[in-house]
Amino acid sequence: MARNTSALAVIALFVVVFPSMVLATQYIVGDDQGWDSGVDYYSWMNGKTFHVGDSLVFNYDPSLHNVVVAANSDVYENCGTSPNFGIWDSGNDVFTLPTKGTYYFLCQYHCDYSDQSIAVVVKH
Repeated sequence: MARNTSALAVIALFVVVFPSMVLATQYIVGDDQGWDSGVDYYSWMNGKTFHVGDSLVFNYDPSLHNVVVAANSDVYENCGTSPNFGIWDSGNDVFTLPTKGTYYFLCQYHCDYSDQSIAVVVKH
């Protein structure tokens, strides 16, 4: 009887404490087009709800693009690169959404003229 109670406690712990791990979704930014200039990211984001623990995968040609994690909305709105929470350039970058809030991503080379940027709102 004690063994069953322990097993149930462990299962309950994972369901209550680690729901983001159990229910996390991985989104490929831009789907088949990837992280590239000319992609309509507003349409790509339409209908998506992002949760804590979800991951964003940025696939791109590193000789043409990068991913800047802008520190705030002012940097994002002005297509700036500083301050930031990181500038990635591997061509296959994964960002896991750690907490509720808004996260800002842009390509420093194409943000200004092709709007290669997204603002992801994590509600849950």
